[in-house]
Formats: sequence, structure tokens, C-alpha cells
Amino acid sequence: MEINWFYFSDTNTPPGEIEEILTRKNHTLNSVLRLEDLHQHIIQDDKAILFIKAITIYNVYDLCREISVMYPHVYIVLIVPDNMENVKKAMHAGASDILRTSYEFEDLLKVIVQAEKYMTHRAKKEKLYSPSLLKSDSRVISICSTKGGAGRTTLIVNFATALAKKGKKVAVIDADLQFGDIAMYYDLKPKRTIYEWVKEGYGYTHSAIDQYMSKHECGLYVLAAPPRPEFFEIIKEEHIKAAIDECKKMFDVILIDTSAYLSEIHLSCLKKSDEILILTSNDLPALRNSKLFIDTLESLNLKGNTKLILNRQTKLKTLEPQKIEGILGMSIYTVIPSQESVVNPSVNQGTPFVLTHAKTPVAKAIFSLIDKLFIEDNHVLEAKKKNKRNFFIRK
Repeated sequence: MEINWFYFSDTNTPPGEIEEILTRKNHTLNSVLRLEDLHQHIIQDDKAILFIKAITIYNVYDLCREISVMYPHVYIVLIVPDNMENVKKAMHAGASDILRTSYEFEDLLKVIVQAEKYMTHRAKKEKLYSPSLLKSDSRVISICSTKGGAGRTTLIVNFATALAKKGKKVAVIDADLQFGDIAMYYDLKPKRTIYEWVKEGYGYTHSAIDQYMSKHECGLYVLAAPPRPEFFEIIKEEHIKAAIDECKKMFDVILIDTSAYLSEIHLSCLKKSDEILILTSNDLPALRNSKLFIDTLESLNLKGNTKLILNRQTKLKTLEPQKIEGILGMSIYTVIPSQESVVNPSVNQGTPFVLTHAKTPVAKAIFSLIDKLFIEDNHVLEAKKKNKRNFFIRK
């Protein structure tokens, strides 16, 4: 595969080691002196990699943003000053990668190799992509809790794995965009995340979203959170909506791991969900926050889609389930027992306990939850089909 390499500098600074390395790798670097010429080169080149070093005439970030919007197929390497604020600006401007102005030879080599791998990977995926494989029906389930450490991610990881074991094609979207760690719970090291999808794949039919997902050995796919907390700022409400819609074309079930706070992005996830599972525990602070969350959903006309899950239930003297239901104004849909001796090693090892300890009470509770949810769904579906048949008979 032929890759076209370009270098633009508004100060006529020579490319130096960039050209040397590319020449050794049998690539040709095209140095472009005028912005008008650069546009002509890259306008229809879907295999273009561009180094930008703008200092005086152009604002390097504005220029990068303009090019990334006009030509999203171009892989942009931005050469920026050394401080972290400039790194952050570069990513917001749509750069695919960055080089600091004081880069070492090894840094430059890594950037070039990464760019080559990206282009090769994209070319392979575009050949494999087939619209005929898209699915027409699926279910979206968001799992929520009102504080960190409530067990939300552990539940969703094992919930998704159990569904995959039952033959469902499952996607997990990590919508905790700053500190989401779904990938870690699966012992995955994503090369691409929702951040890359927003920059490179959003809005383009030739670039399927599963190209930006990591596949676990059990068969499920994870759309991981951005690799750095500050990158979340480029991800907007419309991106999350589009990601869910794209996943609905390919997967039977889409599970969304939200955060402990509410934002426009997370409200969009809830509004697009067929089911909202609220995770709470048997302590007053958690119940108080859960009550506030449930009241908020009710004000948004979303309470009808919610189901309450009591997590980490123990045999110690705590509030009775009936008392909890009275406090929250909702019936408990299911109870997940506390079993730290199984759950904690599972998290530390990055292996879902439904795979390694399927016969333990906590794993059985997960499987029971799935059976309950999907048996109810099947009954609703059958009722709809029956009503439809009766409608045509009456006609």
C-alpha cells in the first residue's frame, strides 16, 4: 500500500530527520511551502499523512482544525511546543498524533511507525466492512449508580460477558469518558477508543464503529473511554447518540456504563436506552442519592424504563428490602449478593467472574438477572406479535 507523506511549515523550516527516516523506509516526503498547494495535494488523497509545523503566519491549532474538518481522512501529526497545555490543544484541534518540538529520534520513529500501522489497519478494515452484515434490531441498556465504587462497572462487565456466553452479540460503551476503566476490567489494552472514532470515523459510512472497538476473547466488543481524561472534551452529545445508533446496527445488546454524575451526554444515553438499571446498596447515603436520581428520572419521564438493583446485599443486620422500597418508591427488581472473595480477584486479574466462578451465588445472580430481563422481553415481543396477528384477522 502506497502512503503519501506531506510536510508543511509556514517558516520554511526544513523537515530534517523526518525526511531522513522516511527515505530510509523507502518513502518520499513532499515538502509543501504554500497552503494553497497543500489543499490541492490532500483534497482527494485518502492515504495522506501530514506533518504540520506552523509558527508565525498561521495559528497551528486553527490550521489543524481547519484541515481535520475539511479533510477528515488525513492523518495529521502536529509538531507543538513541549508543555502539556499545547498537547491538549493539539488533540482538541483534531490531530491524530503529536510531536514535541524537542523530540528525540526514537519519538519521531514511533510516530512514523504508528502512522504506517494506522493506514494499513484502516485499509484492511475498509475491505472487510460489509453493510449486509448490519443488524436491524437490538436493545440498549444503561447501568447507573449515584456514586463511584458502587459496583457498576463490575456488574456491567459480568452482565455483558454472561450475555455473550448465551450467544448474544454484545457491545459495551464506556460512557464514563474521563475515568472509565471497562477495558482494564477485561484486561484489554485498546489501540483505538471512542476518541479516535469521533476524530476519524464519526459521520463516515466507510468507517464502521467496530473498527474502533476492542474484542474480548468471549466475543463481546468494547468501545473504550479516551486514553487521557482531558480528551473527553471533544466528545459531544451528538457523538454518543451516533455511537449508540451505529452499535444498534451491528449488535443484539448494547450496554452503557455511565458515570456517577449526570451530564447532557449521560442523559442522552438514558433517553436512548430501552432499560435503565439503577444500582444501589443497603446504606443510607447510597439510598438518599438513589432517591434523588430516581426523582430526576421521573421528572424526565424516564422512570418507566427503570429497574432497581440492590447490590452487595449481605446477611448482616441492615435495612429490610421492604424498607428500601418504601424509601425509594420503587420495587427491587433483583438482588446481587456480596461476595468479595470472588469479585475482588476478578477485578484485579481482569477476568469476569461469570467465566471463572460461574456457580457462585454472585455469578448465578447475574445469570438470573439476564433470564428475568430477556424472558420478560420475549413475553412482550410475543404479545405484540399476537396483537398484530389478531389485527389482521379482524381486518
